[in-house]
Amino acid sequence: MGGIFSPWKLGRLELDNRLMRSATWEGMAGPDGIPRPELGEVWLRLAQGGVGLIVAGYSHVLARGQGLPGQTGIFGEQHVAPLAGLVDMVHQAGGKIAAQLVHSGRHARAAVIGAKPLGPSAGHNEMLDEAVEEMSAAQLQEIIEAFGQAAARAKRAGFDAVQLHAAHGYLISQFLSPAFNQRKDLYGGSPANRARFALEVLQAVREAVGPDYPVFVKLNCQDGVPGGLELAEAVEVAVALDRAGIDAIETSGGIASSGTVHNNSPGRVVRGPEEEGYFLPYALAVKQRVRCPVISVGGWRSPERIAQALDQVDAIAVSRPLIRQPDLPQRWRSGDGAAATCISCGQCLAWGLKGGIRCGQEKKGRA
Repeated sequence: MGGIFSPWKLGRLELDNRLMRSATWEGMAGPDGIPRPELGEVWLRLAQGGVGLIVAGYSHVLARGQGLPGQTGIFGEQHVAPLAGLVDMVHQAGGKIAAQLVHSGRHARAAVIGAKPLGPSAGHNEMLDEAVEEMSAAQLQEIIEAFGQAAARAKRAGFDAVQLHAAHGYLISQFLSPAFNQRKDLYGGSPANRARFALEVLQAVREAVGPDYPVFVKLNCQDGVPGGLELAEAVEVAVALDRAGIDAIETSGGIASSGTVHNNSPGRVVRGPEEEGYFLPYALAVKQRVRCPVISVGGWRSPERIAQALDQVDAIAVSRPLIRQPDLPQRWRSGDGAAATCISCGQCLAWGLKGGIRCGQEKKGRA
């Protein structure tokens, strides 16, 4: 367990342990994307609980990029001051926090955004029963610029880093995926063309925040849908991002609205310890090819297995266990070796849709 609580650096950001709270939608913002005070309480409990880095739930960079109700926005100056107040609470508790930036693309809902969802290509999202409009070249450039502007807002709000959401079938992930990107221009077709959007988003963000501000990515390594992104190509995307100056890569997989597995899919039930670290092979494949730190996410529950994995990767990301037990890192640091008691029942999502994510097992008593 000693490796869990050893320091490391994400770019120039110094972190005192190797546990990261992987970003999870909290459902605690108003219709305008402005966070409610309850969100600050969630982040504060995580900071007090001792996790090395909190990655806040995804924030949409344009109003048309919103995915779920209650999602935090970062698409306007009106979001900076409210977010700054909550970030300051984290810092006063000794914590570090990153903003996750997203455009939901074809996974947006017309009823939420008041328009057709935009994607790399036109089509139909069967899971959401939504018609998808192919974005124009002008809209594509607007979104790239919006990522940069959102990153600048996050920096002004005091976030210690930003993470680009290039996983789970959201827009950057859609561009990477041959299943969702059938464009005929420079952003579609070959693997290099499909990676162009991600690299230009990174460039826009880097130009907005400067060379020293930490920028990292959550990257799909396998879509799990017919014709989707596969590991070999995802590794090449990771290499390209590494060469372009990304500060760390969190490796994940699956598509949010397709029913396939990903680590933040609250409906997934982890039935036994044999499923811990189910995305570790992705992290190891990427780690062999990049210079930047690699973060493994996916079903981690026990300090023993986490410590073993840290012999091979740089950090471990968890989410649902920290919904149930935000003080889990402090417990492990104090010598309590008990595994997380989260059973991945999925009720946290149900509560999120009712106004704010929380553990669905609370009525049975928190461990």
